[in-house]
Order: sequence, then structure tokens, then C-alpha cells
Amino acid sequence: MAALLNFIYSSFNNHPYKKAFISNPPGPAIILFSNNTVFPKLSGIAVVKEKNMSNPNSNQENSSSLISTIVENIRSNSFVPSLNIEYDFTDLNDTNHSLYINGNQYNVTDGGKLIASTFSIEIGPEVPKAVTSTEAVKDPFHLWSSDLFDGHLVKKIDLDLVIVDTANHTISTLVEIKRSDKADFDKWKPYQADYNNYAMMLSLSDALGTKFITIHHNEMLNRVIDPTKLVNIYSYIANSSMNWESFRDLQNRLQLSAQKAVDLL
Repeated sequence: MAALLNFIYSSFNNHPYKKAFISNPPGPAIILFSNNTVFPKLSGIAVVKEKNMSNPNSNQENSSSLISTIVENIRSNSFVPSLNIEYDFTDLNDTNHSLYINGNQYNVTDGGKLIASTFSIEIGPEVPKAVTSTEAVKDPFHLWSSDLFDGHLVKKIDLDLVIVDTANHTISTLVEIKRSDKADFDKWKPYQADYNNYAMMLSLSDALGTKFITIHHNEMLNRVIDPTKLVNIYSYIANSSMNWESFRDLQNRLQLSAQKAVDLL
């Protein structure tokens, strides 16, 4: 995990009633789907993990315990279809994979068709390709689904971070973390090129009536950020008159220490 994610995760480890869910493929991860017809609204939400994952780390164990609360909140407060997907891609060069969707086993072709029909997304013109590994992406499900679904008509993103109120069993905050040292820190704001991703997250914020925050930092070297280091914060108020341009406007920015940013969550 990047420095700020590490800091947020550790900050909530001993919190009395809040915990941090961090999508961490091979799982569990929360993936948002949309299509060109309904965008920016969502057409589907998937909880994805490797089946029988061996030696899960502490974050994956913690996230697994929070999934039921997150999924229940999504199902209760939105009309977006959702699926629980487990994959068994142990050999990345073997095309005889299995998908386990809501507890039922499917071959990779039938499983892909079920996901497509449930989420109203398009399978690309090519047949599903064998799962391959890359330097940038290690998660086989992302590799497989990126090859299967039409890249022009289908949009999918990970939901990075969710703060869960374990006392009330509700979602407290949706969070996107951005890390970059290429731009002037004082001038950084959400990139226009990332509009599609943000639009889907803001749509989920509206559906759940839950605040959304993006936090930017420029710590590239250390694994844990200094609590006094300044970060940029852009907040979105669910179901408000705030649009994309007003969300990313510098007037909507706060610059706070990393510790105070955590306190906002």
C-alpha cells in the first residue's frame, strides 16, 4: 500500500467504532461498473476475491470482515445490481478457469455472460482471452475482465477506500486516494482526464447519501506518511448542487495535515 493508505489503515486499526476497508486485489475488492447508456450512474457493483486465497494479509482479513456491512448498505440504499464473484485463476496460462458467482460455479465463458447480462454491459467483439500477467496489474480478474468487456462501452473502477462505522453498521465515507509528485502540490486538483472514474464514484455517493472525499499527497518514497505532512482534500456533498467542475475547483480544496485528514473520515 502507498504511504497515505498505510497511514489511514493503521490509524483505524484501534479505532473504537470505525474501520477502514481497502480494496486490495486479489481480494476482496469492490469494483464499480457502468455503461454508456446509464453513465454516470452505475449499472453494477461486484465484490471480487480470489477463491480460497492463501495466506491473506491483515488488511485482507480485516476487509473481509467489513464486506457484509458495505454490501448490505449498497443493496439497501441503491437499486444497483450487485454480484459476489470469486475466481479460481491459479494458472494464468490455463483457459479452463472457473468463476463462482453468488456461490454458483460457472466456466469462464458462461460466468462472463452472466456478469454482462446482470450489469447490462457489453462483451467485446473478441472471444475471452487467456489471462496474462503484466508488470502494472497483478490481479487476474482485472486482466481477464479488461480483455472480455468492451473497453469503449464499459467502464469499471476499483473503489479504493471505504470507512465503515462498525457501531451503526453503516458506510461513513467513500474515499479516493491520489498520489503524484509531478504537479505543483499547491495547484493540484482532480484531473479532467479522470472524469469518468470520479463521475462513477460521485454517483455511488449520491445513491448511498454518503460523503465522498478525494485526498492527494506527494509522498513517493516512504511507506508511511508523516502525520504532519500537508495533503489536498476535495469533498463532495451527496445529492447536492455540486457538479464536477465545482468539485474539482481550487475553492473546494482544503489543505490539512495527514492526521487532520484522517480525523475528517
